[in-house]
Formats: sequence, structure tokens, C-alpha cells
Amino acid sequence: MGVTVEEKGLVRTLTIEEEGNDVEKIVNDVVKELQKNVNIPGFRKGHVPASVIKARYKSALKEEVARKFIGEKLQQILEEKDLQPVSPDITFGDVELQGNKLKLKVAFEVAPKFELKPYEGLELETIKHEITEEDVQNYIERLRDENAEWEPSDKKVEEGDMIKIHYHIKADSGEEEEDEFEVVVGAGQLRPEIEEEIKGKKAGEEVTVENVPLYNERGEEFGTATVTVKILEVKKKKLPKFDDEFVKKVGLGENVEEAKQKIREQIENQIKVAKEQELNQKIIDKLAEQYDFEVPTSLVKAELEYLVQDYARQLENYGIKPNQEMLAAAAQGLEETAIKNVRIMFVINKIAEKEGITVTDEELDKEIEKMAEVYQTTPAELKKYLEEQGLINNIRYAILKSKVLDLLKEKANIIEMTKEEYEEKMKKEQKEEVQEEAKEEKEEKAEEKKEEAKEE
Repeated sequence: MGVTVEEKGLVRTLTIEEEGNDVEKIVNDVVKELQKNVNIPGFRKGHVPASVIKARYKSALKEEVARKFIGEKLQQILEEKDLQPVSPDITFGDVELQGNKLKLKVAFEVAPKFELKPYEGLELETIKHEITEEDVQNYIERLRDENAEWEPSDKKVEEGDMIKIHYHIKADSGEEEEDEFEVVVGAGQLRPEIEEEIKGKKAGEEVTVENVPLYNERGEEFGTATVTVKILEVKKKKLPKFDDEFVKKVGLGENVEEAKQKIREQIENQIKVAKEQELNQKIIDKLAEQYDFEVPTSLVKAELEYLVQDYARQLENYGIKPNQEMLAAAAQGLEETAIKNVRIMFVINKIAEKEGITVTDEELDKEIEKMAEVYQTTPAELKKYLEEQGLINNIRYAILKSKVLDLLKEKANIIEMTKEEYEEKMKKEQKEEVQEEAKEEKEEKAEEKKEEAKEE
């Protein structure tokens, strides 16, 4: 077998030539498969001569022979040439088949080569947060708000009230629509110009707003409408008292003091989680600043598809069904993020290799167990699904990434600052950045003047 390798960036194109019994056997196997399935007038199904199959299905025959040959021989070729594709996106073309002689090309991408830069002692700044009584009180107020009850009232509509309305929309195009539902005034569920008219009104009253702009999914105005809203019911919010009875009801203990202690613990945990996430992101940003190597387009494409799907899921959670134009715009905006994520993946993997960090099967199974609880399925069913969808390595990488980031945090120089100190430092850095940009712009203009003078 003859194999030549052509390198272009991260793409490796193999030209493979083979002849003899191996090719002849694959050809005969493919011909037999075609004989079983093709219908040719004048021949019984399954009894079409091989010569007729080879003549009539020449193109299909060589493509299938190439596919089977690659399936049987590619791994051996890759090992001999010390090559490893980074994704299943392997293409082949330029197939030539004459008798028992086969020639074809195979193309795929390989991992980029780069040198690790220093990753110990990364300087990470974070805001030190001391829990105050105000934090505890804010938590209590949110808790009361979440457990509020709504009482029917004869009051005038104010911001924060819940109202049941019947609305009727008549577009200038003649189309009409009406419905009934409940909304909280001030929660952004109604158009501002309609809310302003509703405020101060009582149940049974009706308001009409003319020339209300209508927008399509792209945010473009396409007409106006007259909106009539009848207030059917007004409810005011009744907040529960934060007492022993209430804290028992929400599972925060037996009395107010015990509840406040638990609230402090929950706030501490929230701060801890948020701080870990913040430090992780800062480490990723610091690493991203250090590298600019080329990354495989196949992996970027896969990552971009994942990011767009995630964006679509977020929109659907808000009740928005994204169209193709919205997703295409999102893909354009997320491309740089996809490139960054893929580049970081290679850096993380290389650090893990250097530090001897691995993911055991037990760690993988434990993570799948946690995920199974969230998705309300069994670990075995979820693992089977992940394997079938080719997603199991994504879970393994997520665990590996977490372990590497934990190591980098241990080796980092973490500087805790007060909120005031942090804001002051940010202002100073922004000022220096503006001054540096102004300096560069001044130097560029001076250089342009020099060039103009030379030309004169």
C-alpha cells in the first residue's frame, strides 16, 4: 500500500493507493450487495451478472468500495503515519477504481501544535464580600415576595398589582385578536404605553390606546393597532410576616433566629459558588489572552452548533420561538466564542497531560448519576443516551476542565479587594487604556504625515 501525506494548516490529506486481493475482495463484496438489491429489466433480482453491475453502477461501486476500504484500513494507516483526526469529520474523494487497483484521497484535521505558556501564579482579582444584615434582610424580603398572596381589591391599579384583563387588538390591516389573562403591572408583561393608561383605573373600567406600533420577530415595525383593555379584576399583594410560623412553612427551621442563621449559610454558599465561577472565568480569560494558535474548523463548527442550540433553548424558556434569521444572527455573534472555547480546550488538555490529571470511570459515573437526578432518569439510561449521541466525551472533558481549573486556582495569586478598591482599580485601568489608545492614534497620525511629506 502506498500512502502520501499532504499538510496544509491543520488539514492532512492522504493519497492512498492499493491493489491486489484486499481490493478485489471488497469489490466482490460490494457487487454481491448490489446484486441483492438492484432491479434490472431482463434479469431476476439477485441474479444480475457481476459484469453488468460493474458497468451500470460504476460510480456507486467505486464510492462504496472506497467507503468500505476506509472503514477497514484507515485506523491501520493512521497508526503507521502517527496521525490522529480530532473529529469524526473525515472526507474522501478523487476515487479511482480499475480492476483490483484503488486510489483515493482522505482528508481530516489534526490537533494544533503549541507550547504551553506559564500558568502558575496567575493574578486573579476578586471582590471580598462580607455578609451584612442588609444582605440577610434582602434575602428575607425576596423570600416574603416569593410567598406572597394576592387578594382581590377595589383599589385603583398601581405598579406591583396583579390584574386580570380582557384585551382586544385591531391592527390597521384589519386583523383582530382578543384574549384574557393575568399580569403584574410593572413586570414588563404589557407595553409601557398601555400600562400607563391602565394605572389609576379600577376593575370594570376600560382603556383604549390607538396607534400602538406592531413589531415582527426581527424587531422591525410593520404597522400599528388599536388596543382596548378592560380591567376585570385587581389584586393587591399581601406579604407574609417573617415569623416562626412562616419560617416553619418554608423549611428554614423552628424560629426566626434559626432561620436567619440558615439564611446566612445559604448566602455564604451562594457567594462561594459565584466566586468559584468568577475565578474560573477569569482563569479562562487569562489563558485565552496568551494563545492565538489555529484551531480545527470541524471542532469550531460543532461548538458553534452547541452554542446556538443553547441560545435557542434559553429563548424558548422565555417563551420565544427563534426563527432561522435569529439563529443565523446568533451564530455570527457566537463564532468568536466558539473559537475561544475550542482553543481553551486544547490548552486545558495539555495542562492536564503535563500535570498528570485524568478522569476515572468512577468520576464519570458519579457525574452521570448527578445529571440523571436532574433529568429524572436512571444513570444507565442517561449513559446509554450519551454514548449513542457521542456526548460522553463532553462530560469527561467537563470533569477534566473542572479539575484543571481547581489546580490553577490553587497555584494562582488571588487578590481580594473591597468593592471600592476594585472599582477604583477598574477606573484607573480604563483611563490608562484610553490614554494608550490616544497615544497610538497620535503616533499613527504622525507617521501618516511623515509619509505624506516624503511623497511631496
